Amino acid sequence: MTLVTAAAPLSTDEILTGLGLVIVLAIACRLAAVRFRVPAIVLLLPVGFLAGAITDDVHPEELFGGAFQPLVSLGVGLILFEAGLRLSMRELGGGVRRVVLRLISGGALLTFASVTVATELIFGLNWGISAVLGAILVVSGPTVVLPLLSFVRPSDRVRSVLKWEGTLIDPLGALLGVVALHAVLQGAAGDRPFHPGLLAGSLAIGAAVGAAGAALLWLLLRQLERSAPGQGVAAALMVLTAAVVGADLLREDSGLVAAAVMGMALAHQEELDVTGILQFHGTVVELLIGILFVLISASVTPDQVGEVIWRGLALVAVLVLLIRPLVVALATRRSELSRRERAFAAWMAPRGIIAAATASAFGLSLTEAGVEGADRVLPIAFVVIFATVVLYGLTAAPVARLLGVAGTGAPLVLLVGGNPWARSIAAALQAVGVRVRLWTGSEGERAAAERSGLEAGPVPLGVDVEGLEAELEEVSKALVMTASDEFNALAAFELRRELGKNSVYRLAPREKPATEVPAHAEGRILFSAELTFPELSRRLDRGAGIVELDGVGYTEQEGAGLIPLFALAADGGLEVVGAGETPRPGRGEKLICLVGSDRQRVGSSSAGR
Repeated sequence: MTLVTAAAPLSTDEILTGLGLVIVLAIACRLAAVRFRVPAIVLLLPVGFLAGAITDDVHPEELFGGAFQPLVSLGVGLILFEAGLRLSMRELGGGVRRVVLRLISGGALLTFASVTVATELIFGLNWGISAVLGAILVVSGPTVVLPLLSFVRPSDRVRSVLKWEGTLIDPLGALLGVVALHAVLQGAAGDRPFHPGLLAGSLAIGAAVGAAGAALLWLLLRQLERSAPGQGVAAALMVLTAAVVGADLLREDSGLVAAAVMGMALAHQEELDVTGILQFHGTVVELLIGILFVLISASVTPDQVGEVIWRGLALVAVLVLLIRPLVVALATRRSELSRRERAFAAWMAPRGIIAAATASAFGLSLTEAGVEGADRVLPIAFVVIFATVVLYGLTAAPVARLLGVAGTGAPLVLLVGGNPWARSIAAALQAVGVRVRLWTGSEGERAAAERSGLEAGPVPLGVDVEGLEAELEEVSKALVMTASDEFNALAAFELRRELGKNSVYRLAPREKPATEVPAHAEGRILFSAELTFPELSRRLDRGAGIVELDGVGYTEQEGAGLIPLFALAADGGLEVVGAGETPRPGRGEKLICLVGSDRQRVGSSSAGR
């Protein structure tokens, strides 16, 4: 990359202005992305690019000098650690597992080789630089893919494939990039001979330091779990920083390997719960990613982009129209995915955060090593990243509708609470074709739910924003029904931030709180103001039941002690009945109601069935 040399050192005021502008722009883009429900990268890349082009304040080489490359390397290490923590192959099942494994193994290698060849043919760079770009452009990323999937809501199988491919490919692609970078730096594409032993040594040092860091952090977390559980994030940040820096001091660029190994090692131990460490992404990493994107984009000049824009778009066309469809075709061969699902998967491969960060870090390393063509790495990656994000962001929904896979995933209702009558409500919904997921902190309640054929898991509230978004990706409505009114209010508040104010319901509290609860902290009240947790428990313990009625049956018995809980539209849509609401079922609609002990439960013959 061609570095711009400042005519004179910046003054304190100029540095302060530049840093302040970078931080303000990074946070503003994050807030705007949440508001408009778009990937933050869509805003961060152009905003950073424009800031670098039209102002004299946002120039990373002037603001940070020689500290910019170490800052980017440390940032990439933090991102890789967080991505490694998310690796859990146990959550993949059946045919989806096979497809994902093919995509992140043979598919990643095929993408790497194909992009390398295409880059060499289109740009005429040396094979070493082309290989580095091939490795950089392998990755996709959940921060770009998940918001698109949430908006499009494709079928379950293709959603799972794309979700897990995006999550797993980030650290694996970055490690592949480290291998390519080491090969170039050791002379694979230059005058110096390449010694495989040096590369193997770098990978071994990074893996050893990462494993040692994971062991140390595990010991610290075990101690902090008893004495100061809230300090887990600080301990993780401390040990991770020491591991990345220590590995890099032993062997340059080994810190990236150490960070990924640390994350993967902690993710696959079972004694400690490390979900709290994922607050990284909601605090340090979120801010760092935003700052890095603004700085990385600002370091690309309009002249650099102008030199590669048309050939860069040609590379995008090859990626989108040839390489991705070929990779998906091979990975999904003889799988359970339909042709339409395969076609949609072939149209979803935006590049994201890891690609931009590694392009910046690797480009600087190669430039400092004097490798010819290194100044093209970041501009080419910038064009590809921005073009793919915009292309897929604008076309994902129309393509999904054209293929008939948009919105085919059945709505998912989330129930927070695993007591017996909550499980009865879940079973009643499932009996009429509604998908249900149950969250509860009790292992016994989870086991009971699973024995009843319900999908159950722990309550992941309080983790990082991205992790919660991933958990709620398919959820259309949430019902909070625990025994604690205080927890219900807090859980409803957090869920409403993700699902919207009209999609979250909670049980009526036992009594009005001593202090007035602000409206934004309350979920909509479920069913009826009189149906508190104790009241529902009392009624169901005394033989009350849940029945399914059609519109005629409900109208005939309205006023006879029926309390409507849910309304099912003729097209399968579900509406939750809130306190004070009276459903008026139309033709083909059904209702699920709470009745006294003289009625029969769902699954028995009931009126209107």
